[in-house]
Amino acid sequence: MRIHKRTAVTLAAALIGSLPLAGAGAGTAAAEETSVALPSASFRDIVVDGVHDRVFVSDPTGGSIVVTDYEGTVVQQITGEEGASGLVLSPDSTKLYVALSTVGAIAEIDTGTLTETDRHPTGADTSPENLAMAGGRLWFGYTVGSTGGIGSLDVASSAPTATLVPSGRYWYYAPALTSSPVDPNVLVAGEEGVSPASLAVYDTAAGGLQKRTERSFGSSPSVSYLNDFAVTADGQNIVVAANNPSDHQVLRLSDLSSNGSYSSWQFPNAVAVATDGTVATGAEGDFVKTYRPGSTWPAFHEYVVNDLQRDGLAWAPDENRLFAISGFSYGSAPTLHVLPDAGKLEANLGLQAPATSSRGKDLTVTGQLWAAEPFPAGTTVDVTRTDAEHPTGTPVGTFPVTTSTGEFTLTERPRETGDITYTATYTGDGLHTSATARATVTITK
Repeated sequence: MRIHKRTAVTLAAALIGSLPLAGAGAGTAAAEETSVALPSASFRDIVVDGVHDRVFVSDPTGGSIVVTDYEGTVVQQITGEEGASGLVLSPDSTKLYVALSTVGAIAEIDTGTLTETDRHPTGADTSPENLAMAGGRLWFGYTVGSTGGIGSLDVASSAPTATLVPSGRYWYYAPALTSSPVDPNVLVAGEEGVSPASLAVYDTAAGGLQKRTERSFGSSPSVSYLNDFAVTADGQNIVVAANNPSDHQVLRLSDLSSNGSYSSWQFPNAVAVATDGTVATGAEGDFVKTYRPGSTWPAFHEYVVNDLQRDGLAWAPDENRLFAISGFSYGSAPTLHVLPDAGKLEANLGLQAPATSSRGKDLTVTGQLWAAEPFPAGTTVDVTRTDAEHPTGTPVGTFPVTTSTGEFTLTERPRETGDITYTATYTGDGLHTSATARATVTITK
């Protein structure tokens, strides 16, 4: 078995975004991406708390947890968390569990007060690194000396005690862990940094590890140097990021057989799945990409995140914001990237109006709202008018959009001469971003 140490790869790419169709008065209102340098010395894991709208980022070298809001503003830095590595939230988001790799313990942090409330030892000489919740227990991947293993902590107990659990196989390192959003008893373990890579799927219903399936990926597909993996929202597949091959592989959870792939350029190192099934993939030498549920092509959003970190992607539970972590390889500080509307399709809005029209005559303005997927029935667009009499704008009305074509029409009889600017606004929905378009008409006598 070959042991691999990853090297930095220079990422030289330009953002390729979805562009609105050209035309008079066409426009969109895309939310802006933000990037915030964090007061961290390193990075290991990121989780998002949808109850308190908080992002938690672990810093093992600095022994801290950086807490930000959804805009990336640092709210607090929780210090004294020695070797802070893997993170996981309790199902109700009241507690954050932190693997303290250098002191052999798991810290329990109150997500309301952002203070450590308890600490649970994981056993003599153990170094816990990765965490996941399954079967009502907290599971941790750890190392002892030159080998790895899996342990559990009964966090529902009044006095939680760590137990090292036989997993039915040998681990070279602390296994990375994840669970299924559909089956609460499923635990998936994978070994990172080795070739060939391997995965094991366990049932935890009885409190132990009952192996369902296991595979070493020497061929079909050949997978080496695993970096990250996640179970899809329907619980049917596992999406894998590894240095080889250069695509994010999709594996059936039932038997770990190949089930397609997401296209990447080189060194896939991160993957995250939103609650609605939207998949985000990332690679050291490629874009961060998002895909609609059940679709592996084409990507509907692409973002440049230079020097994306391993495990460096996480969705907000509302499926709209994607968070990414970059930094370190070129001496830069760890940076949190907030990618709003990453789980939404881009809405495009256009307005068509004549360049001139006569005062007191009917003036017709037409518009069209379009996107890669249909808008829900009952979709409407708001229109305002700005003119000499209303320099700050006045409402014209709310207009229904034709389901089949996305078109809408308004007709007015202007009473004054001069320029009139019509502004159409679509506020967005659960699938589509907001959009805005303008058209100006000169009214003559």
